[in-house]
Amino acid sequence: MESAMELADECLPRIWEHTSGYISTMAVKCAVELEIPDLVHRYGARPITLLELASSLAIPPAKAPFLSRLMRALVHLGYFLEDDQGRYSLAPLSRFLLKDNPLSARSALLLGSDPVMMDPWRQMSTWFRAGVEEEEQQQPPFALAHGGRKLYQVAAEDPRFARLLNEGVGSDSELFGRVLAGKCQKAFQGLTSLVDVGGNTGNTARVLADAFPAIEFTVFDLPHVVAGLKPTQENLCYVGGNMFEEIPAPTDAVLLKWVLIDWGDESCVELLKQCKKAVTSGGKAAGGKVMIADHVLGHESCNDHSSTTALLFTDLVMMSCFEGAIRSEQQWSKLFTEAGFSNYTITPVCGLRVLIEVYP
Repeated sequence: MESAMELADECLPRIWEHTSGYISTMAVKCAVELEIPDLVHRYGARPITLLELASSLAIPPAKAPFLSRLMRALVHLGYFLEDDQGRYSLAPLSRFLLKDNPLSARSALLLGSDPVMMDPWRQMSTWFRAGVEEEEQQQPPFALAHGGRKLYQVAAEDPRFARLLNEGVGSDSELFGRVLAGKCQKAFQGLTSLVDVGGNTGNTARVLADAFPAIEFTVFDLPHVVAGLKPTQENLCYVGGNMFEEIPAPTDAVLLKWVLIDWGDESCVELLKQCKKAVTSGGKAAGGKVMIADHVLGHESCNDHSSTTALLFTDLVMMSCFEGAIRSEQQWSKLFTEAGFSNYTITPVCGLRVLIEVYP
């Protein structure tokens, strides 16, 4: 039996790590806001010294020791490499924070670490304790933290956050479009039409329209989202409407990219039924398919400790800000069955992301 002191030696460091766990997020955010990864990258093959970095950042010389402490932590976290002369170079992690990297997660990191997104956690215990009979407590913690307003309402009233949100969503949409076009070409074989439901301003669809010129792409979102948008390709158009009422049809396929993740099960089933109507109303003779870009908790492609942690934390973000969730394959299968679909396949795409193809 371990003694209390032995347990303390083992457990307390982990608790202290979690007590200051937010520091790792804020340290990386600070580095991105200071553009440290980009500055280090500009030095090319030669590592950069602390004084060179401080000078490039226009940091007062008196603050160089503090910059050294920040870099020491970022090296420990794996974002930078430090040689025996105290010079820094990029590690693989920081390469995905560069502005000019088409696969950059920079905008997503800045969005996720913004106070607007983190404030709901200050209200989480209050939200859990409140009775569901209280109307305001039927909304996610985000609304409790922001005066009853939902995320997109806050964005409509806060230009700074709206810019962060648009950049975060937009960069991720373009990134995933490139990944789909490069790694999932088979999924688009035989298609002549596809509706990108909840496609926002069309970042994903534009990439796909370039990659698959024989397919007619429709970006479908709320009227105010697509109002005034003009297609840049002949095989791309914009349509406004409500996805819970009707989806443009007929179409061979419907794409739901990070849409179902925002909604509860009942709403997901309702939306999937609308998708089924669209892909079985005159497209493919045997019925088309619904293509869902999302996550699958516990899937064999991302069931290591780090991936599982990221998915569990993302699930809590969905809980705090929306009505949605990160779902297991069993939960996905239940939704598909309730919506009247007969079969599905799951294809790992990139990192934690998968493409689920669902068939009537």
